[in-house]
Formats: sequence, structure tokens, C-alpha cells
Amino acid sequence: MLKINLRLVAVILLSTSTSGSIAAANPLFDSHEPLSVVLELPIKELLRKAKERPTVPGLLRYTGIDGAEVVLDVALTTRGKSRLAQCSYPPLKFDLKRKQVASTIFAGQNKLKLVTKCRNTAAYLRYLNQEYIIYRIYNLLSRYSFRVRMLDVTFRDSTGQRRDQVHPAFFIESDEEVAARLGMTPVETDAVRISQLDSRQLNTFTLFQFMIGNTDWSVRKGPGTEDCCHNGTVIAPLDSHNGWVVLPYDFDRSGIINASYAMPSELLPIKSVRQRLYRGFCSSNDQLDLTFAKFNDNRAAIEALFSSSPGGASRNRTALKYLKEFYEIVNDPKRQKKQIVDKCRRTSN
Repeated sequence: MLKINLRLVAVILLSTSTSGSIAAANPLFDSHEPLSVVLELPIKELLRKAKERPTVPGLLRYTGIDGAEVVLDVALTTRGKSRLAQCSYPPLKFDLKRKQVASTIFAGQNKLKLVTKCRNTAAYLRYLNQEYIIYRIYNLLSRYSFRVRMLDVTFRDSTGQRRDQVHPAFFIESDEEVAARLGMTPVETDAVRISQLDSRQLNTFTLFQFMIGNTDWSVRKGPGTEDCCHNGTVIAPLDSHNGWVVLPYDFDRSGIINASYAMPSELLPIKSVRQRLYRGFCSSNDQLDLTFAKFNDNRAAIEALFSSSPGGASRNRTALKYLKEFYEIVNDPKRQKKQIVDKCRRTSN
């Protein structure tokens, strides 16, 4: 069953008929400089009921460009599945007031996802930083991607029962914002036919997942009775049943990160997330050469993201080696055919 957000369609039509861009009206993601914020909320209550996904009131504070403190009301709830179960600080969902955020760095924002440092260890800091980099990598490869903004968050307990704790985190652009920015609309549907998807973007999506060693996704349907797609958001051109695009998210179980808790599905013929498995589709194999060229063209910029991140090349040495192995496969005709072209999945549509 197809569900399209009609209110968002109206917003998109209005925005495309006026001067200026969606990006210009939503400044939060215009910079990659870390933003320092204070998040004041009843932390104990939120953590105690985290799995019940409670909604709690909070305040978001930051210093504006004029040096004055900006204070915004925010409603917060927990989100996620596996991370919700294992994180000391679970990922959060923000609900901001559109009128209140006007003329602030959060202008145009309503709902935002926050990815947190799950646990207070060096390993989990690396997981967070590398997942942020992976989002940035996909920004290089495709404009059909979620933008992100790194933060330094001071978590402040509004009841005064806990001391302040400062942790890095990052915001992810909302489904509605990325769709509006691209002049498209989010789609909720039970399943997607491969023939409905933009084949060039599908190739970019699947080769990207192969590059980072991620198999925790689906572009056809969600798990069990859930809507499509698993770890992917579907957006579509207005009034079109073709040319759809799936935007990837949640990369913490990828081989390039190699988190201690990451394991591939038992249904797949691999025993470690470090083992790459191409899960692209044969129907778009005729465009693979163009996709390989795109990845090669962006290689230096991709590697630079790891080299310039916190900790630099030394902390990301293993990730850079993993990337090097990907490019060895892509640029060796025999390995390319064996590990990518011949591994494609056939579909009936």
C-alpha cells in the first residue's frame, strides 16, 4: 500500500515556485564544523524508561553568532532497535517548534534524529566518528543522501540528580527535509519493485554498501510486517511510480567499522561483517562501469575524510586499509567480475 505525505507535497511545490533554496532556509547542515550545544532533560527518567520510548520535555541551548544564548524547547524520545537495547546513551529523536526556531541555526527544522556515543569508551567513540564519516562519504557519491552535523553535546539533567556529561553526537537530516531539498516526497509502502527504482542511484547505493561492507539493508521490503525498506528511506518524484530512490542510513554494523556487536545475518553466506558480499541487482549491471568510475573519481576525497577526522589516519588506519581493498577489487577486472558482477541478484521485475 502506497502512502504519500500530501502536506509535504504542498510544501515542495511552494518551495520550488519561490526564490531561494531549501538548503539556504535550513542552515543547520550548511557547515561541517562541530556545533556545541547543551541538552537539558530529565535524563534519569528517559534512561529508566528508554525501551518504552517515552516522550520528555527538554531545552536545547547554544550560543548564537552574536554571542547570545539561544534556548529552544524540544520534546525528546528514544529511538532505534539494537542500539536502544545496548546503549548507555541511546539514540534520540528531537521534535522542535518550527515557529520558535525561525531565525536560528535550527530554522526550518522540526524533527531530527540524534546519533549518540553509545557507550563511554574509546571503541564506541571510533564507531560514532566513523559512522559520521560514512554519511559524509555518501554525500560525495550522491546528492540523494542524508546530510549530517557533528555536535559536542553537554547532557544536563534537568532534575539536578546527575553531573553534566559531554559527549560527541551528530544530527541526521529528516526524511521530510531531504525529500523537500530534492523536490521529491517520502513514500511509505509495503514493498518496492526493483523496476521502480532509479537504476543509476540503485547501483550507487549497492556498490557503496559493498564498499563499506554493510549487508544490514533491504531496498525491496522491510523485515517481517514492517514497511519498506530496512535501513533505507524511499523518496519519489512527485506523482510518479518510477524513478524512486532509496536513501541509506544506519551503518554501525558495517565491516569498515567492525563494531564488537556487529554480526551478519545467518541467512547470508558470510560469517563476519568484514567479509564483503555484493547484493546489487543484475538488472542494472549495464551501468556498473559508470558507477565504478564515480567511485574512482571520489577516491581521494573519500580517503581524505578518514585522514582528516578526529584521530586522523592513525586511528582510521584499519578503515583506510579496508577501503584500499575495495578499490583493488573494483580496479582488477577478474576480481571485479568474480566479486561484484557475477554476484548480482536476479529479480522478476
